[in-house]
Amino acid sequence: LGYVGVDNIGLGGIESSYDERILGRPGKLLIHTDARQRAFSRIERPPTTGENLELSIDQNLQHIVQRELAAAVRANRASGGTVIVMNPHTGEILALANEPAFNPNVFNEFSEDIRRNRAVQEVYEPGSTFKLIAMTAILESGIYKKNDLIYCEEGEYQLIPSKLIHDHEPHGDLSISEIFIHSSNIGLTKIVDQLGAEHIYDYARKFGFGVRTGIPLPSETPGKLRNYSNWSRLSGPSVSMGQEISVNTLQLALAYAAVANGGYLPKARIIKNISGQEFEGQYFSPRPVRRVMSTATSKLLLEMMEGVVNEGTATKARIPGFRIGGKTGT
Repeated sequence: LGYVGVDNIGLGGIESSYDERILGRPGKLLIHTDARQRAFSRIERPPTTGENLELSIDQNLQHIVQRELAAAVRANRASGGTVIVMNPHTGEILALANEPAFNPNVFNEFSEDIRRNRAVQEVYEPGSTFKLIAMTAILESGIYKKNDLIYCEEGEYQLIPSKLIHDHEPHGDLSISEIFIHSSNIGLTKIVDQLGAEHIYDYARKFGFGVRTGIPLPSETPGKLRNYSNWSRLSGPSVSMGQEISVNTLQLALAYAAVANGGYLPKARIIKNISGQEFEGQYFSPRPVRRVMSTATSKLLLEMMEGVVNEGTATKARIPGFRIGGKTGT
């Protein structure tokens, strides 16, 4: 939401982005007088109230997310964290929380670092969560099937003389699906070497990495994806594993939403209505940005993500009675 200063001017978040629209306009009274200061005409412009903004945020989900994120940060002694809950079909953000949090009514008592919206203003290396994009490129190439086997070198692979690739646990032959489920760096590296690094770069761009999402929140970072001409011999495997690239949390959430909705990269939305009428402007249309994968590929990826939770690296995310998909990343 952001916060406002003593002069009622928005200084952060939605309050800043839509300050002119929600502030309203003061009234004016113009009076013409003669030389003796006698009024002979009067023009009055009444004040106007600001427009009403309806956010896509669900206040119940927002409350739960803030509570659970704060508890998780305390339990893990983390320096901070971010959670985004999104409708993958519309791109609507249903909850967005950051820790550490601050009280916007006394915002000046908190440092600028704490007031930052980490979800869009801060970047990080996504690690193995980025393997979803690499696996999309692999499946969309048409060269590989989910049951194709790759020998994963029992946990240690010499890519070049100066670079040794490790897996967190040793594996022999793994299928394409199992490489994702068990998060094998070696298996992925071998496939990317065969496929070609430029294919990975093209899909990273296709998913919108290195470019701002356009959400109407201040100071969004585009992240960092170096131009392909600046890639080294190691860049293809490294980017596939979520290294040599930085993203913001919203960008990654949108990428996973594309898998969940059948293959379309959604446009991030946080404003649902303005002044009670559906706004058909650039930022608020539910139309997707582009198709980034086929429906068949999205179904395969969803199966793989369920495998990650049921038998792979994210078994702690299992919830009895629910189908859960996920991907771990360090």
